[in-house]
Amino acid sequence: MYEGIRELCAVSLLCGAALSILPEGGVKRVAEILCTASLILAVLSPIKEIDMDSYALESARMHELETQLARQGEEAEDRLSRLVIEQEYEAYIMDKAGELGIDGLAADVEVQWSLEGFWMPWGVELSSGCSQESRERLSRLLESELGIPYERQRWNSE
Repeated sequence: MYEGIRELCAVSLLCGAALSILPEGGVKRVAEILCTASLILAVLSPIKEIDMDSYALESARMHELETQLARQGEEAEDRLSRLVIEQEYEAYIMDKAGELGIDGLAADVEVQWSLEGFWMPWGVELSSGCSQESRERLSRLLESELGIPYERQRWNSE
């Protein structure tokens, strides 16, 4: 590569020097055409030395790497999206518990991808030292508003 750059610089300097000393007229026009052709050859000569098999192999490897990185980016985005949605559901449950007078509640929501194409709450693990009556009220609320059936609500007493 550096050889081609040196060759191009040398041809450019030689052509520039030759064109600067030639008098105006037909000879200078012919020299300009020859210098242009020489510069084109100097630019194109490194291209003939490219190993096309290695180039094709490297191109395929780069395409595979690009595909892999895109897939990893999509997976990371899905995980991040899932975590944000889980946190939003947890905050919603904590707010509802506060409205019901349940203090010290901890919620860990598990979401699942729905057939409609978005994350839906699937189950929840709740920790609180609240009364059985408060648990039942919150459980009914979770079932009616979030669609989490009682069977997928796990309560841990503190």
